[in-house]
Amino acid sequence: MSKKNKTNPDWWILLATLGLLAIGLIMVFSSSMYVAAYEFDDAFYYLRTQGIAAALGLAGLVFVYHLHIRFLRWLVWPLSLVVLGLLLFMVTSANIPIIGNTLRYMRWGSYGFQPSELCKLAVPLFMAKFLSDNLPRIREFKKTFIPALIGVGLPSILIVAQRDLSSGVVVACAGLIMMFCAGIRGIYLLGTLGLGSALGAIAILIEPFRLTRLYSWLDPWSDSANSGLQMVQSLLALGNGGLFGVGLGAGGSKWYYLPERHNDFIFSVLGEELGFIGALFVILLFVLLLWRGLSAAVHTKDTFASLLALGLTSSLGVQILINIGVVTGLLPVTGVTLPFISYGGSSLVVSLIAAGLLLNISRLKKC
Repeated sequence: MSKKNKTNPDWWILLATLGLLAIGLIMVFSSSMYVAAYEFDDAFYYLRTQGIAAALGLAGLVFVYHLHIRFLRWLVWPLSLVVLGLLLFMVTSANIPIIGNTLRYMRWGSYGFQPSELCKLAVPLFMAKFLSDNLPRIREFKKTFIPALIGVGLPSILIVAQRDLSSGVVVACAGLIMMFCAGIRGIYLLGTLGLGSALGAIAILIEPFRLTRLYSWLDPWSDSANSGLQMVQSLLALGNGGLFGVGLGAGGSKWYYLPERHNDFIFSVLGEELGFIGALFVILLFVLLLWRGLSAAVHTKDTFASLLALGLTSSLGVQILINIGVVTGLLPVTGVTLPFISYGGSSLVVSLIAAGLLLNISRLKKC
């Protein structure tokens, strides 16, 4: 893409991203300082680790922002094969530790990495290239729908095989949204949704911990000290925050009452300490980011870039909806982080790289 076909990036994407990142770092410290001081004798342990991930993610953001769109096309197959290999390794290796009932982490000493997070980049990249290359045949069943379904379904199934149903759902939803917007026949996608729902139900039924989460979601107060603990404490924290919150750092839920306080349930701590107003401000930042991401998808003339922006935005949007739905009791408890906010290096780095790609795409002019 020549310079005359580029414009300034959408600075709203960068502003929303940096705002969410700053809030995330503050809330990671606030929600983790007591447990970090107790477990590691260092109140800054989780903040320091998250800060390193933020630095790596920002470097990745700057790097992908300057990549030429042709290089992104070239990168599709190498990245897809690497990610697929990592997922296969996670499923077949006997040395993967079970953490939180899942097999999602590769560990080197005290450091962990989630290959499933890379799928949130690799699948949108692959689908954007495949769908844009096959637009003339987009409504054909064998030549387009089946290969696209394999491109989305295979990594999703491998992620679910790691006992990580929630991440598999995120990847699958993003892929299906891309397929729908590219023009694949709706009847094919409806059939896929039906099959996927049936497989999801089976995945829940064969894993006792998922059934327990489902029952506790229906009535968390019936076992508020065990299976319903997370949901009950999350709702209590949000309710305690009221309109303006109890004050940054003053929340009581992080004193070992709320599990996963700095991870999946960090939004509960945020709502308790910053109140409804603070939580609403964060949600509005997310809305701004998603809106400008979709705008980037609409206002570029390159079909590959447009579909890529759509896939990345959809992936972020599905994660946000699931996480906030869980902490507010609208969805059963599941292990989806809140992008840019939750503690977790893999998620933060991938989210920042996704934001960098959206910034890159937002520069491309539409003819």
